[in-house]
Amino acid sequence: MTFLGFKFWKVSGHSMFPKIPQSSYILVNQWVKFWRIKPEQTILFNHNDHGVIIKTVALIDRNGLIWCKGENLSSLSVEEIGPVSKKQILGKVLMVVTKPY
Repeated sequence: MTFLGFKFWKVSGHSMFPKIPQSSYILVNQWVKFWRIKPEQTILFNHNDHGVIIKTVALIDRNGLIWCKGENLSSLSVEEIGPVSKKQILGKVLMVVTKPY
């Protein structure tokens, strides 16, 4: 459910652990047009081969393409993910909600 450009998503997979544990929820701001993308921000985007994924911005090249990385060694590499355009971004992660252990 989306409310005023904000949406909760459930996380599956370990590629962002320990920053975002599996089965946690993320609150995503979908107002992409209104914020500047910067390195080290966590974003949600629609990848051509891997579907909707969460990654950390590694760098933005001079053509404005965004290169992302996972937080876990088992995650896809920056090269495997490849460049992402701003049009593919679904939102910026604002908050992570995890279950207490």
